[in-house]
Amino acid sequence: MAAMSEYPIHIEIEPHVHLIRGENRGRFPQANCLLIDDEALTLVDAGASYRNITQTLRDLDHEVTDVDRIVLTHFHVDHKGLAAEIQRASDCEIICHPLAEPGVRSFEGLVEMYGIANNPYFSDWKALMESRLPHVMGEFNVTGFFKDGKAISCGAVDLIPIHTPGHTTDHTCFGINGPDTILLVDIDLTRFGPWYGNAVSDIEEFRNSVQEIIDFNPQTGISSHRLNPIREELDSELYRYLSIFDQREKRILDNIKSGIDSIEAMAEVPTIYPRIPFDLYKVFEVFMLEKHIELLKKNDVISETDGKYSIERG
Repeated sequence: MAAMSEYPIHIEIEPHVHLIRGENRGRFPQANCLLIDDEALTLVDAGASYRNITQTLRDLDHEVTDVDRIVLTHFHVDHKGLAAEIQRASDCEIICHPLAEPGVRSFEGLVEMYGIANNPYFSDWKALMESRLPHVMGEFNVTGFFKDGKAISCGAVDLIPIHTPGHTTDHTCFGINGPDTILLVDIDLTRFGPWYGNAVSDIEEFRNSVQEIIDFNPQTGISSHRLNPIREELDSELYRYLSIFDQREKRILDNIKSGIDSIEAMAEVPTIYPRIPFDLYKVFEVFMLEKHIELLKKNDVISETDGKYSIERG
């Protein structure tokens, strides 16, 4: 018998809209999903466990074979998740942003978008995928694409794509019948803060995307990695999240001033992650440090000599 979850597997957010929570409180390598129980039975992302997805469907008098459509918010493994497996069972559509297609369609495309192929830790990362997420290693049949701002009709519910690059180039949030309720996806409002550790991640775009969400003034935000929708002081949560970019930049500059003046040295501290429990985390620590360093050099805040950085101003 499967162990009981420590929290309800799913909750109704508003009519027809159900949050399917990932295992381990929605933490990576899982993520929350949305189920739109409407004329077109629609799953938004497929990164929760098979147990949680199928149990939610059964509780709402459905089976996996009833799923009509899967909408993927971006190509990451904890979001495309079980989409191919569900598609094989239901013959459903899988749609995504056009920029997501290479990373959704194949593992090779995903590796290229991660930018990890030539990294010394690639074999460790691949082994982790094979052991924890074997379902993301195969081919995914993308059947179509959504367009930024063009509603995806499920019946009573419209999903409004809001292209919000930065976390990844294809990352897309979704308004639910407008901007009052937004699926924030990986503008996830976690304590860790923004994650931009891929080749296709971009700090400036990420900042702009968070600000765009703030400008919509949503009343409810749904994170892919928090158990509950955020309804109280959502604007404060978004500003807190946005401020983490500056906090990290300050740590980098403080490190340089104190003689921790190379990316390798900063990764050992570490600077982005609060700690490095496994060496594999250094891959993404270095990716994110490099993106900050690139911006600081571009803005003439620091200069580089033989891989060492020094402060020019600030």
